[in-house]
This record gives sequence, structure tokens and C-alpha cells, in this order.
Amino acid sequence: MNNLPAKVVLSIRPKEYLKQGPVHCGMYAIKGILSAYGLDKHKNPEDYHPNFVGKITGTTLPWTFQQVLRKYGLRAEIRLAQGSKEDKINLLKKFLRKDQSVVLLIGNGYQQNGDYFSHRAKFSLHWITLWGFDDSDRVFYVYDSAVPKDKYDRDLPIGNKKRKYEDIVRDWGAGIISFGFWKYLYISVTKS
Repeated sequence: MNNLPAKVVLSIRPKEYLKQGPVHCGMYAIKGILSAYGLDKHKNPEDYHPNFVGKITGTTLPWTFQQVLRKYGLRAEIRLAQGSKEDKINLLKKFLRKDQSVVLLIGNGYQQNGDYFSHRAKFSLHWITLWGFDDSDRVFYVYDSAVPKDKYDRDLPIGNKKRKYEDIVRDWGAGIISFGFWKYLYISVTKS
């Protein structure tokens, strides 16, 4: 008998869902996580970059999450998901059921108007965070800092966008610019 909850909304939540410019998505994800834990110290997400190169280029590498979040007493564990599509979905839900946010490196194929282009996803790496899920609709509740405010899903209990399970797994495995090294990369976040 399966007694696992079919809907989860994390007990912590970002204070706001900011819209990024053309870069710095990793810092927006970090700011969202820190604000959820009441640890946000900077008005501008870009101020979380630990070095000048990141601040100028907007690049956030996976270990940057560990470096920045550790300074605030949070633990960020970097892993690559394995298994089938359902295995990956269940892995993400496992962390969310433990009240942990999860950061994903995806191939972002979404245009500003919401249309999706698979070719764009191959070359546009992007960080998003998951904050809950609902099995009845098969959706994750996502904070995606690239989504324009007029495209937010307004009826969500958390996050600014809901994405189908299948779309998350598709996006998660889409970016070929990483040459497969970071395919299905995720970062689970907990208090140290």
C-alpha cells in the first residue's frame, strides 16, 4: 500500500519570484533558495556571484551553488539522475517529499511568449528550482526566473510556473552544449 502524498508544497518558499535579464539564472535560483530559508542578504541576485568572472558573464557552474549556499549554512549536493523517465520523476518527488528544494540544469527551449522549440533547448542551459508537485495533474511547481511576469501561472500554491512531469524530464535532458557531462544534473538543498 502506497501512503506517499500525491501533492507536496514545500513548507519554505521564496519571498518573491524575480524575473532575470538575459543571464544570471543561477544567482536567481540561489536568491530564491536563500529567501525561502530567510537568509537572503542581497537585493540584487547578481551580488551572490562569488567571483568577478561570474558576475560579468552571468555564468553559474554547479559547484558555485555549493560554494555560495555553504556560506549561509546550507548544503548543496550535486548528482546526476539515472534510470527511466519515471525513475527521474520519482527521484525529484522523493526530495520534495522530504521538504527539500531541488535545482535542475535544463535546456531552456521556451520563448518569451511560452512557445517551446527543441532546437533552442539544445543550446540554452538554464537553472530552475522545484518547490512542489501534484500527481493528479502530473505537474511540478517551478520557479523559473526566465519566465516573464505576464506568463506566470497565477493559481499556484508555490512557484511561478507549473510544468508537466514529462516536460521537466525532456528539458532536463535537452542541453547538448554541456556535451553530456551534466545531463540530468540536479542539486538537492538542505540545511547543514
